[in-house]
Amino acid sequence: MSDILSNNIFSTTNSGNGNVLFGIPSSPGIVLGRVVVIRQKNIFIQADKIHEKDIADEISRFKDALDILISDYLSVIEKVSAEPKNIQALLESNLIMLQDEFLVDAVNGLIEMGSNSENAVVEVLDSLKQNMLNSSDMFLRDRVLEIDQLKHRLISTLRNQKDIIAATHGDVVIAGFITPDEMLHLKEMGVPAVVTEVGGLTSHSAILARTYGMSQVIGVKDATLIVKNGDSVIVDGYSGTVVVNPDDGAISTYLERKRTEELYKEQLGELINLPAETTDGKEIKLKANVNLAEDIALLQMVGADGVGLVRTEYLVLSKGRFPDCEEQYEWYKKIAEQIYPASVTFRVFDVGSDKIAEGLPRHEENPALGFRGIRFLLERKDIFSAQICAILRASKNKNGQLLLPMITNTVELKQAKQIIEECKSELKSKNIPYDDNMPVGIMVETPAAAIVACRLARDCDFISIGTNDLTQYVLAADRLNEMVGYLYDSFHPAVLTLIKMTVDAAKQYDIPVSVCGELAGHSAATDLLIGLGVDELSVAPSMLLEVKKRIRESNYQKAKIKAEKILVCKTTKDIKKIIR
Repeated sequence: MSDILSNNIFSTTNSGNGNVLFGIPSSPGIVLGRVVVIRQKNIFIQADKIHEKDIADEISRFKDALDILISDYLSVIEKVSAEPKNIQALLESNLIMLQDEFLVDAVNGLIEMGSNSENAVVEVLDSLKQNMLNSSDMFLRDRVLEIDQLKHRLISTLRNQKDIIAATHGDVVIAGFITPDEMLHLKEMGVPAVVTEVGGLTSHSAILARTYGMSQVIGVKDATLIVKNGDSVIVDGYSGTVVVNPDDGAISTYLERKRTEELYKEQLGELINLPAETTDGKEIKLKANVNLAEDIALLQMVGADGVGLVRTEYLVLSKGRFPDCEEQYEWYKKIAEQIYPASVTFRVFDVGSDKIAEGLPRHEENPALGFRGIRFLLERKDIFSAQICAILRASKNKNGQLLLPMITNTVELKQAKQIIEECKSELKSKNIPYDDNMPVGIMVETPAAAIVACRLARDCDFISIGTNDLTQYVLAADRLNEMVGYLYDSFHPAVLTLIKMTVDAAKQYDIPVSVCGELAGHSAATDLLIGLGVDELSVAPSMLLEVKKRIRESNYQKAKIKAEKILVCKTTKDIKKIIR
């Protein structure tokens, strides 16, 4: 399904009679509609000084405009009072700024020095904007556009001007930039798609577009100049393509893809917007495992709470070599930005001689028990450091997590964390923005890690249990060997005992623990894992809604009692009698 929807069917610069514009896919969806173009008026401000006798009136004029705008924002926030708090928080950001005493005092101070309100607003907000542009924090730099919009709104209010969006249900809005409150207004009018010339994947408007299921493409250069009111467009939020006045062939292809999309959404039912919580209110974070950046659009469709595991070694396998830091950074950044504000967990390269030969000393007879994962990375510090630097940089919006595979002892963990600190120091010395507080976790996938989990948990921020490898190592049964396939069973008492030991260790140090192996998606395991105390499940995107359904049918207190019974069972057969 992901391949069908993300496939760019408009690969040339024109499509019959239609021009094709390219931008950045920000919110998934395919929409055909009539265009309404919003062109922001240029604001011309004369630098006239006001007379001393007019200062009081000018301060009053600024206060009145401020009060009107604050009232407008409060009305908007009231409309979303029943929605999740993160939506309210996004809409409150400009309100908080308008109520900031520093901003108000700075504007009033300039008015008292003889500036009119418009000049004072421009000077103060432009100064704030410049500070943001100079900041090393990329998250702040992404807020610059919203400062410009706030300035425009303030000046328009001072002049008793009001921007009116003349869109109706089904129209596609094309604009330079859309503010969060405008996005809410468009949602109320039934606008299904938005195209903007500027904007970031982590901008508040982009987050709202994804939340409200509105297709969005951003970064389409000169869109408001190229497209005219009344034009028809196809907006493809999967590929970042906008087809202007499409011909019959493009429309036919669009209709086919739209049918595919609608059929899939129909199958998802209402689960997509419901929380992953048990009948007695226990919340379980439900995330997805991904291999490709293109998978993110599908995650947004199924309502994942984030990405529980990115297998970064797929980047190595696809290229047949270890990519440099810059190549990795671009790939990780794309994933982190598209899933924002949800979190994404990047597992560092889990490679061995079974996957790639480059950088490895020789072929191994048994790579599963050999020079792989953290063992290889600690030996090849150059490869490890390049990847860490790329991930630290990619988490500019503080939503990245770093996961260490194949940890078996505290020495490996401390060595890895030391290299991470060295990478931070290097980035800092070069004045390159990075996430200084990125959580670092470990994969528990060996019996050794599970047994000493109480010691490992002291030095990490989260734990992820990889049940696939844990099962084969505990039972000494290669999961790819058909001759011992009958022995490979994640419901074995030994495997479940080690999972419980790991969960208890995580609880002791108040850190979250997830399961990201095949067991997380097993139809018989959901209730059991909840009962064992697992906080998060990370599964293939295609399984996410099925697992959510099982979570919502589970009762946490009853699951705990069931798990206690299972943990004292002597055989797998006895366990399966209880869980079925």
